[in-house]
Amino acid sequence: MKYRNLFVLLFSVSLFSCGKDLDVPSDGDIVVNRVSGTFSVSADKQVRFASGNLQYNAALNKWRFAENQFDCTADYNSSIGSDFDGWIDLFGWGTSGFLVAPYCSSTDVSDYGNNNQGAENNNLDWGRFNSVSNAGSGARVWRTLSSSEWEYLLESRYKAKEKLAPATVCGYPGLILLSDNFHRPDSCTFIATFDNGFESNVYEDWQWRKMESAGAVFLPAAGFRYGNVVDEVDLFGGYWSSSYFDNGKAFAFCFDDYEEDLGIPPIDVCFGYSVRLVRDVEE
Repeated sequence: MKYRNLFVLLFSVSLFSCGKDLDVPSDGDIVVNRVSGTFSVSADKQVRFASGNLQYNAALNKWRFAENQFDCTADYNSSIGSDFDGWIDLFGWGTSGFLVAPYCSSTDVSDYGNNNQGAENNNLDWGRFNSVSNAGSGARVWRTLSSSEWEYLLESRYKAKEKLAPATVCGYPGLILLSDNFHRPDSCTFIATFDNGFESNVYEDWQWRKMESAGAVFLPAAGFRYGNVVDEVDLFGGYWSSSYFDNGKAFAFCFDDYEEDLGIPPIDVCFGYSVRLVRDVEE
């Protein structure tokens, strides 16, 4: 996996606050703003993806899904802070607000206290702890995929390698994942190759709307954040899993224009990565 200069940076970190100060919302059961296709994440479990990456506004204390799957807030993340009145979408691991605030920008992994536990099915998970303002839902409706679920989705489901490829959607580079029973729409192409990087598949708006309606997910290459420094936007995508490793590290799904990988080695929890939530398909 190429990380380019992922760990070779000179960082200028401003003051930060990581303390818990958010209220626990009530349960919710209304689910909207999701992609239509279903995706197998184990031999007996399927999920639907949210309609865009998770975003947070500290001044409003509000969560939302991005308006489009290809949206990312890029350099806005460099203004991360407790009073920033703008939307951020690159988060340290487990920053749901339960133990660590979403606007935490510390580069010290010990500030992301999680009692050495993963975020599976508990309040460390952004989707389990928070309501999403434009999804019509309260807490405990959405969740984050575990590392084993990411691995099954990318490696083990039926024809897995034929269902992912880099792409440029409406001018934004990223990675496409096709649903289990995806049927390619008329006037659209899809080539499961990394040979041409993000130019392997290129979609204008009208083509992407057809692909999306047929059950395609797009993960934008939103870059990453370290402290208040944002880098690799349009070049690299990192998406957290709910799975903690050890010693201040957690697993993430990462990709660039020519390769994808399930975060080996695990990533320091202080890095700001993207979050795409899912909803379990009920029996």
